[in-house]
Amino acid sequence: MLVMRDENLVGFWDSSPYDYGAMESSWVCLRRDGTGWTAVANTGSAAVSQLTWDCPGDGEVELRYNWTASGSWAPGTPFILAEIDEEGPYDELVRTRYSVGTETPPMEDAPVTALHLDEKVEFIHRFALITRETDHPGPAAED
Repeated sequence: MLVMRDENLVGFWDSSPYDYGAMESSWVCLRRDGTGWTAVANTGSAAVSQLTWDCPGDGEVELRYNWTASGSWAPGTPFILAEIDEEGPYDELVRTRYSVGTETPPMEDAPVTALHLDEKVEFIHRFALITRETDHPGPAAED
C-alpha cells in the first residue's frame, strides 16, 4: 500500500489564535515520517496522544491514535505533562477532510497559515501553524 502525505500538513499547529472565549487550547504536531501527537490542556488538566498519520485521498487526512496519557501540566508551549494520572494504549481513527490556507483569525492582527479540519481534533476545527520544525518530542512527563 502506497502511503501518501501532504507536506502542507507537516508542522506544529496551535489552536490558541482561535481560542477566544474557550477554556482550553489544543495542539497538533505532524512529522514528515508519519508520526505525531495531539494535546489539549485546560485550567485543571491535560492530555497528550501519540499517533501516525497519512493522506488516503486528496484533501483527506487520517490520524491513527495508538497511545494516550492524561494528568496535570506545567506551563509552556506546548505544555509539559508533569504528572500522569492515566496512560495506556489508545485505538482511535479520525478521518477528516482538511484545507490549508492563509487567513487572519478574528482576534489577531496578522495572517497565519491555517489548518481547517471538517472533524474536530482535540475539540477544535482550526489551528494556526507555529513552525514547520517538528523535532521537539512534544508533551511528555518530566523526568
